[in-house]
Amino acid sequence: MRNIRIATVSFLMEDEPHSVEMNLDRIASYIKEASHNGANIVCLPETVTTNGVANVKAETDGYLHWTDFFVTEAIRNSIAIVAPFFVREGNAIYNQATIFGPVGNTLGYYRKIQPTGSEAKWVTPGSSFPVIDLGFAKVGIMICMDIYFPEIARIYAMKGIDILFWPTTTHGPTQNGLEAQLRSRAIDNSLYIVESNLAGHPPYAPYNGRFYPGNARIVDFNGDIIVQSGRRAGVAVATIDLDERRKTADVVLIHEQDDTRADLEALVRMDLYSKEYGEIAKHQQRYYESLKNNT
Repeated sequence: MRNIRIATVSFLMEDEPHSVEMNLDRIASYIKEASHNGANIVCLPETVTTNGVANVKAETDGYLHWTDFFVTEAIRNSIAIVAPFFVREGNAIYNQATIFGPVGNTLGYYRKIQPTGSEAKWVTPGSSFPVIDLGFAKVGIMICMDIYFPEIARIYAMKGIDILFWPTTTHGPTQNGLEAQLRSRAIDNSLYIVESNLAGHPPYAPYNGRFYPGNARIVDFNGDIIVQSGRRAGVAVATIDLDERRKTADVVLIHEQDDTRADLEALVRMDLYSKEYGEIAKHQQRYYESLKNNT
C-alpha cells in the first residue's frame, strides 16, 4: 500500500478588500491545520497570495517574498505545499503553482497553459506538462480554466502521474458543470483529482449575490467525491491508497491483473488525435497572438 494523506483548502474570502499580508496570515493557519491533521501535502487555491487584493498586477513583484514565506511554512509544519501565485520572469508574468517540499525545497512548478480571455491580456501562458516527483507520489497540476481542456488531464495521465491537483478560483458557469468536469477528468484518466477553491462568509448560496462556492474536494478514479468542505471555508483531508486496484467493469479492461492506466495507454489513439490537431492548428488564430498583433 502507498497510503498518503492529502489536505485541500477552501479559502475564506471577505467582502471587503484583502491585503497580501492578510492572505499570508490566513494561508499560514490553513497550512498549520493541514499539518495537525497529519497531511503529507496541502493544496491552496489559485493566485492565493493576491486574491481579493486591488491592483494585482502591481503586486506581482512580491513573489520572491512569497517564496520565502512558503519555504518557511513548509519547514515549520513538515508538509509539502502546492502554492499558486503570480510569478514575473523578465517582462512575462505567469500564473504559476509551485510545490515546496517539507524541508523547504522546490520540487517543481507548473504554469497555467490556458489563461482566461481577460488574463491573456497580461498573463503569459505556460507551455509544459511537468511531472513532479514528491517521493511518495508523482503529481501534475492544472489551474482553473485548464479543466475545460480534457487534453491536459489525458497528457498527464499518459505521463504516469498518480494525482492531479487543480487549484482554482472559479464559480462556474454553474456549480453542477464544474463538478461534472471534475468527475469526468478523474474517470476518463483513472486519476485522483484534488480541487482547492474559495469560500465566502456566510456560505455561498445562489440567491445571496455571492459567488465563492467553496467545495475544496478530492475526487477518486471512479469519479466519487471522497471528501469535501462543502460551501464553507476550511480544510478537507483524506487518506488515499495509490496502490488500490482500479476496476473498470470491462469498459477498457484488456488484461488481468487489472491495470486501468496501462489499458488506457494501450487503447488511446494519440497518433490519430495529434494528426488531427496538427491540421487544425495550421489554421488556428490564437487569442494570445491576436492580442500581441493589436498592441
